[in-house]
Amino acid sequence: MTARLATVGVVLLVALTAPIAGVGAVAAAPGDDTREIVYGETVRGAVDSVDAIRDNPTDNGHKGDWYYEPVSFEGNAGDVVNVSLYGPTDTSMVLVGPDGQRLSHNEDGGPGNNSEIVTRLPADGTYTIQVTSHFPEDSYEYLLSLHRLDAEERTSIELGETVVGTVDETNKESEQFHGRYAELSLSAPAGQEIELTHSSAADSALYLVGPNNRVVAQKVAPYAGQDVTLRHVIEQEQPYTVIVASDDYEGEFSYQVSANAVTEAETSNDSATGNDTAANETNDTTESETSGHSEGGGHAPDSPASPSLRVLDSGLDQSATTLGTSVTQTVTVANLGDATGTFDEPVIVDGTETARYNATLAPYEMRTLSVTMTPNRTGQYNVALGDRSGQSLTVVPPANADGNTVKIGNDTYVGVAQNATAGQTVPFEFEMGTADATLQTVSVDAGGSGTLWLEAKRTTNLSGGGPAADGLAVQHGFTLRPSLQTNGTTVDQSIQQGTVTVDVSRATLGETAEANVVLYRYDEDAETWNALPTTRVASTAENVTYRAETDQFSTLALGTVTAAQTGGSLSTNAVSAGDTVTVTATVRNNGSAPVETTVPVTVDGDTVTERTLTVQPGGEQTFTATLSPAAGTHAIGVGDTQIGTLDVAASGTADGENSMTTDEDPTSTTGGDGPGFTAVVALLSVVASLLLGYGRKEA
Repeated sequence: MTARLATVGVVLLVALTAPIAGVGAVAAAPGDDTREIVYGETVRGAVDSVDAIRDNPTDNGHKGDWYYEPVSFEGNAGDVVNVSLYGPTDTSMVLVGPDGQRLSHNEDGGPGNNSEIVTRLPADGTYTIQVTSHFPEDSYEYLLSLHRLDAEERTSIELGETVVGTVDETNKESEQFHGRYAELSLSAPAGQEIELTHSSAADSALYLVGPNNRVVAQKVAPYAGQDVTLRHVIEQEQPYTVIVASDDYEGEFSYQVSANAVTEAETSNDSATGNDTAANETNDTTESETSGHSEGGGHAPDSPASPSLRVLDSGLDQSATTLGTSVTQTVTVANLGDATGTFDEPVIVDGTETARYNATLAPYEMRTLSVTMTPNRTGQYNVALGDRSGQSLTVVPPANADGNTVKIGNDTYVGVAQNATAGQTVPFEFEMGTADATLQTVSVDAGGSGTLWLEAKRTTNLSGGGPAADGLAVQHGFTLRPSLQTNGTTVDQSIQQGTVTVDVSRATLGETAEANVVLYRYDEDAETWNALPTTRVASTAENVTYRAETDQFSTLALGTVTAAQTGGSLSTNAVSAGDTVTVTATVRNNGSAPVETTVPVTVDGDTVTERTLTVQPGGEQTFTATLSPAAGTHAIGVGDTQIGTLDVAASGTADGENSMTTDEDPTSTTGGDGPGFTAVVALLSVVASLLLGYGRKEA
């Protein structure tokens, strides 16, 4: 597909006025119980007084009863799992194995108040996550995520990667690193600042060993169960070694380690906010930090509240559809932070933004959002959320015949002719109505061979910027965008001309004469409305049908003109008394229906003769009148147009009676030059007020 498709909005059209359709929360209500979870799922639940009671899950000095919600899942031996708990309190959780024994515990592994367990399951069976709190008798709503990680035996890690593994009895052991550890080789350009993050159910520890085999940076969790983040500026473009360890001499633990390059923007932001994960850091924690929780029961020093939005799932409801049939993209997003956040992400179709999500999420809220789109082109598209990997969508033609149109929204239709040939006139049938008029047919002359498309959209209200519409109740028009697709390339320069047929209700016409109604086309370059050659093709008690010809397509709307336009000329502007002068009168019909009109010839405003003529749409008729005026200066007019000034010199003898004759048969021309005749009349009107005294005889 080409960029031009996106520019004119013909890839996918959002069939709703709002950017988000069908927004709704899927969170459980306070007090709802959550009992099961599966891999890849995030659920919402609540810990409260109706839940089970257990003793203190950790040795923190508090006494009382701890409410907990048991959430079970099925696991297999060797699965490395990540269990993450998010809530507004100091969360805590215990993982219990199929044998009923405590397998792992954490209450500080995640960011802020959150908890995280990364561990390898020892056996097949049902595992239970006990969702609880650091505090006794604590009630709160929470989000719980469970994921099975892809663990692999890795000896290296690259920037942008996450490695999952397990340290067990097969790994090396060292007192320097407080027990068994894993080694990952890492290379990065000299001068690049890197960030390493280690998540584990154990007390996490990271050591970065330089090319000289010396520890150049280290970070050890200051209290039980906390994840660690280490930053360092690479000094030599040689391999470094990342040591993944634990600070509690555990014989086995699973880990999740990520390595990323730090951008200049992140570095600047850290400097401004006082981020303590500065480059080239060592483990200089104080006793108060390593003590874990304060006497009052909180976790380590709190950071400022901030949102943390995460997309949990997204996708289309179908991978193939028919032209004109809607598809829905659904996104489940959670705010895992402790401040309100805004989810603002575009829907990208073949590299172009087509729709956008915008929703506000409270702390620890999860919502499912959706946007409905309707394709108006066949083909294969890539539909993605933001910069994430996309999903393929195949759009096939409708089952109806070529040339028919498909409704793809309340205000949009699309027509398709798949095998158009150069010079072929393709009719597209519509029944696209507004309160003013109904678009019936549009015939397009193809300038080449291929698939001919026509997109028709109702316009917005034109009352403030539409064409002249004296007495006509018109508020809307139609925007027509034809294009020709050949071998996957779409162009619209090949569209040469066409005709447009519109029905107008009698209520819209009001007292306006049918012949005065025409179609106008908006010139987007000149920003003007131009009347089109229009013909009334039918008239009933309910509607009047008009057809217009156009050599370009853009926005069309109904308007009015003065159908009968008069003009004329004098055979001369100066004569002597007794001589004659010929007036040539012209009547042009700029309207859409035949016009019968009586045209007077005037001298100084007085009618001296008149003719009744019937003029066809776009045609004109002429007749002549011969005058023998009295001496003086006279204004000569045809209809309501002054066509010139006539100077009559005295002859030296007494003036006789003025005389005048007209030709017997006026000449008629059909087809004329269309609405442009108005300009000619305006030009001729400079000479238009002469013959008022024609019928008077001077002594």
